[in-house]
Amino acid sequence: MHKRLLAILVALPLLVPTETFAMTFIDTQATRYGEAFSYLSDKGIVEGYADRTGRPLNLINRAEALKVVLGSNDATKTKVEWFQKHLPPMPLFLDTNQKAWYAAYVETGFQESIVTGYSDRTFRPGAPLKVEEAIALLMRAYGETNPSAPFQSTDAMENRADQWFTPYISTAIAKNLISQREVLRLSRNITRGQFFDIVYRMHVVKAENLTAFNRPEPAAPIPQVVINNPAPVRTQPIYRPTTAIAAPAPRPIVTSNAGELSQFASDRYFSVTIPKLGIKDLLITHPSDPFSSNGILAPLKTGVGHLFSYPGAGGKILIYGHSSGYPWDVSQYTKIFRKVNQLNKGDQVYVTYNGNLYVYEVSYENAVPASDTSAYSGPGEELILYTCWPPDSISQRYLIHAFPVKTVALR
Repeated sequence: MHKRLLAILVALPLLVPTETFAMTFIDTQATRYGEAFSYLSDKGIVEGYADRTGRPLNLINRAEALKVVLGSNDATKTKVEWFQKHLPPMPLFLDTNQKAWYAAYVETGFQESIVTGYSDRTFRPGAPLKVEEAIALLMRAYGETNPSAPFQSTDAMENRADQWFTPYISTAIAKNLISQREVLRLSRNITRGQFFDIVYRMHVVKAENLTAFNRPEPAAPIPQVVINNPAPVRTQPIYRPTTAIAAPAPRPIVTSNAGELSQFASDRYFSVTIPKLGIKDLLITHPSDPFSSNGILAPLKTGVGHLFSYPGAGGKILIYGHSSGYPWDVSQYTKIFRKVNQLNKGDQVYVTYNGNLYVYEVSYENAVPASDTSAYSGPGEELILYTCWPPDSISQRYLIHAFPVKTVALR
């Protein structure tokens, strides 16, 4: 069975990082993040992917960010190395695994009071990092904050007026860690490029014993820095037409109350319902180890997996599942996407994520060679359902492309 299934995501070279070495990232040199990526790669802090990309516009999750931060500081890096050989048998959080690649980083971060997790005793290693979380994470790792103010997750700051993150951001601005050409908004997810640029600036400040980052700003035209906390604004998705399929006309995204749509919502943190396929409240799991074949396959034991962006973040959201297995494999999720080709234009897919219901409408579908990764990059929010194709084969991948049409607040 594993021989057939291990290749389910072989078409995504960015899932398998190369060994740590300095490299030129082919997708960062034309951006304002090129210097940051090169610097951090030279220091062995950031690793490149097998296709020599850095993916600066992709979101970074909590576990990945913690690894970068702890690996950029010699003191915490040494402690990570110690924990890698002396891991306690029991995990600190309900959703972490001592066998996962991030376990030593979580232990170190917790011991150093850099991270404390959420109030429900979870760490959510695969969840995207918010701007204020990212800045606080870095400030605490370098001892640039008040020890009496522990790092808190965003679910603990909701409905609070005291804005716990203000001292962290004030310190970051004073040290010129946030580029004057960058745009950061509180409560929004931070990208790899944005986060790496802040880490790079902090590393330079510490390495050169500076009061503030003093290197020239990159010439790439980026708007004036704006750090505020506006109400979320939803925009129309940007569609990328192809030679074979014309893009649908954009539809407005409407935020509304649940109403009759509540039947498609879930109490889970992350799940999907596809009425046309008889799929209801199927668990979606971001792999705790997205950089190995076993890690990628692990979520498929309990439902379907997730990669790249998250609902509402404006990027590509990949939900992947099995379409086949050996005849004697009758587990519940082995063929969960076997009939995904029965979806038609106009069918709706409902994704519950972090207390909201996101409604996506199928626009088109296509089968592509296993090596074709072109659908996973580019602007605009898009939900992609992904599986091996045809059934009982791994020669192709079948993709369902759906675009956002409505967002429903569930709480």
